[in-house]
Amino acid sequence: MWHGAMITRCIVALSASATVVMPQGPVQSHATIGASSMRAPRASSTNQYARLGVLHADAWKLGGLTAAALLVATADRRGDAWARHPGVQGDATLDVLSSIGDKSGVIVAPAVGPALWLLGRARGDSGTAVSGLRTTEALLVSGATVTLIKLLAGRTRPFASADHSPTHWDLFGGFHSDSTRSFASGHAALAAAVAVTLAAEWRRQGTHGWQTVGPPSVYALATLTAASRVRDRKHWMSDVVSGAALGVLGALVVRRWHDAHPQSRIDRALLRQ
Repeated sequence: MWHGAMITRCIVALSASATVVMPQGPVQSHATIGASSMRAPRASSTNQYARLGVLHADAWKLGGLTAAALLVATADRRGDAWARHPGVQGDATLDVLSSIGDKSGVIVAPAVGPALWLLGRARGDSGTAVSGLRTTEALLVSGATVTLIKLLAGRTRPFASADHSPTHWDLFGGFHSDSTRSFASGHAALAAAVAVTLAAEWRRQGTHGWQTVGPPSVYALATLTAASRVRDRKHWMSDVVSGAALGVLGALVVRRWHDAHPQSRIDRALLRQ
């Protein structure tokens, strides 16, 4: 179980480290969240990197994410060996947990952003609407990025690798078969994007209750999603860590872009009461 624990530590660390770069402010009521999301940008957000969605302060964290993925790649073979073990594949509890993780990545994560935005609009709750919109944007950015990489990288999934080797890559191979779309994990990317964005918005808005219990809950679910992809042999360990990193990056890009573009057309169109 060392490999499962290693994935858990990596994904939680990635999500937690990325969340601290999200701007935080004083506690605000829901009535002021819509306006606060369009506040004037900080002075440091005027440079070209901020306009692209990333600040200099984020660079070392993004570098850390890359280093973590490279480090985990050295354990890909051992991770898949753990997943192939009869005791792991035949464990009923792991079956249930893997099913929850899979459904979270493919159903819950893509739906939570739009659902929160619609709920906020229907109830006139600007805080919930902002959280939903930011989450949806992070999902779109992360999802598009991962999809493009999958199609271009052409990495063979563990279950399709005859010699259990993580080194089979076929440029543009992802266009031909799902079995060559291992890198990077879309489930992990979407789950991480949701977790980081929601955790940041809950702290930013000072949402009662969720500010405390929310972040650990969404991080745990994102970790379960990533670990389930290794256990089910749909991805190598480096795939899920890289996917989580891309999800974190998507969340950062969205947050920084809105900091640098207050009162954007997107917010005026979708958050206006």
